[in-house]
Amino acid sequence: MNDAVAKNAITPATAPPAQTSAPIPSPNFQGSVVHLLLGTEGGGIITAVSQWARLLAAAGWTMHFASLSRSTATDMLNAAGYETRVLSVSRIGRMTRLWRSLAPLRPRILHCHNPASHLMAWRAAGRLGARVVRTVHADMFEEMRGSLPAWRIAAWRLAMAWALPRSARVVIVSPHLANLLPGMREGRPGLVTLPNGYDPGAIDSDASDLPAALREWLGEAPMVLAMGRLVPVKNFPMLLRAWRQVVAVHPDARLVIAGSGPREAELRELARDLAIEDRVRFVGWITGVAPYLRRCRAVAISSTSECCPMLVFEAMAARRAIVATRVGGIPFLVEDGREGLLVADNDAEALAAAIDRVIADPQCALRLGKNGRTSLESQFTHHAVAQHMADVYRDAAAGAIRSVAMTEDGVGSQTPN
Repeated sequence: MNDAVAKNAITPATAPPAQTSAPIPSPNFQGSVVHLLLGTEGGGIITAVSQWARLLAAAGWTMHFASLSRSTATDMLNAAGYETRVLSVSRIGRMTRLWRSLAPLRPRILHCHNPASHLMAWRAAGRLGARVVRTVHADMFEEMRGSLPAWRIAAWRLAMAWALPRSARVVIVSPHLANLLPGMREGRPGLVTLPNGYDPGAIDSDASDLPAALREWLGEAPMVLAMGRLVPVKNFPMLLRAWRQVVAVHPDARLVIAGSGPREAELRELARDLAIEDRVRFVGWITGVAPYLRRCRAVAISSTSECCPMLVFEAMAARRAIVATRVGGIPFLVEDGREGLLVADNDAEALAAAIDRVIADPQCALRLGKNGRTSLESQFTHHAVAQHMADVYRDAAAGAIRSVAMTEDGVGSQTPN
């Protein structure tokens, strides 16, 4: 492998310590695993993949990240110590000549994380002798609503109905997705249910502090943290409406919203219209969530659709209460009254009442946070994800068919088909 290519590989020497002593299976093929990115992937995807990919590298796997653009996603990977290979391919060439740019990486597995890169990976795989693995991180068609016209959503549905069954493996991060994917169904051979993992030590070992200006603004006030792309599916307008009710009872409370996206100006205007702009702070995209989690009383998730949000795991690692809408995969991760408080979708009054509860009752918040940490350590470590993802890659390369699901104790069960 030449130096230019080698620089893009994950360096196993910097891998974090494993959470268990069980070994991660080694590769059963020559070549690499290439994560093909558009560059528009959300921060939760990048955070999750970068955690378990480093453990695979430590176990002998050659892992690469290749992106079609330089963006927040590639910046996050670079900040985490990975040098992402940015491919100079025209929009037309993405479907016809992409394989030439990927060939020096010697891919045996092309792993993609969204519909567009899935189609590109499938086209390139035939020329490269590679197999395609797709991870579905969200209800893709729900996320398309509000940003694409109906005819384009229908076109993507047809494309995925063709591409998903033809992939070597399809990984879903939440079991509820199985019946939302066109051309797929629960129990289908090659369909893998594997939630994202997280390293609890990632929060414990981060001693960074909040920006001084934010610390001054917060003072000693109770703080709630929300984080994500500022897009319709995250439903931040509902959170802001709930926050107006919260500050009516807790006028010193502060809401911090971390993230960026096309709805930022609209959300800032809504905060002004609700007369809560002095109780809300938009801090933009952040690369280190630990100091924000240490400072907050709880995290709030107001989404209309979620699957396996990284913020849930980050809150669990930091022993922080979770207040969230009961949508998608959230009830799979959070038991109402145990790790957090769950409310109905798009119910600002119920969300405000749940937030009020954790602010007014610090012992309740502490109990929920402690239970969350226990659940994370027993069920959702990134080491467990790396173990099962290694099996996914090995089976995909070998052509074997098996289904994988997470059991209640967090250990993957595998059933050959």
